[in-house]
Amino acid sequence: MSRRALKAINWAAFAERIPESEKTTLSAFKSKSDKFLQRMMANPEALPKIDWTYYKKTIATPGLVDKFQKEYESISIPYPVDKYTAEIDNAQKETAKKIEQFIEETNATISSMEKEINKLKAMLPYAEMTMDDFIEAHPKAFMRTDVVTTWPHTDDSQEDLNDDTPDENDH
Repeated sequence: MSRRALKAINWAAFAERIPESEKTTLSAFKSKSDKFLQRMMANPEALPKIDWTYYKKTIATPGLVDKFQKEYESISIPYPVDKYTAEIDNAQKETAKKIEQFIEETNATISSMEKEINKLKAMLPYAEMTMDDFIEAHPKAFMRTDVVTTWPHTDDSQEDLNDDTPDENDH
């Protein structure tokens, strides 16, 4: 994490996207983040520069200043390892794929519905239909007299009369 990453947080955008019940949690988190940022900004970004030539002139012990200079310049304070940015990027890519898939499915549904609407618009108005026109337009909504069915006269409640497999009771 770097200083510019902490400055780049858009807290207003967060506040707009979360429900009212989570606003207190966001406020507490923002407060902790601001305190952390304030503590971090109180320290310099880089180690202060030291005038080593001055100390080499004033300190009589040979090699002591060189030893301190070497150790001081070898100090490295690493930032914590960023192990979440890659996960967030992957989650963002997965979400983008899901959104694209949803858009494609929705567009397909819209297209299907538009075809159905156009079919209904092209159909003869019910007020002008004869019974034969209605049966032709909605064959499943009309009980056909040439096909024998049993109650409740739904497709899934009917035995397949064309089924040639013998029943268990047939010997």
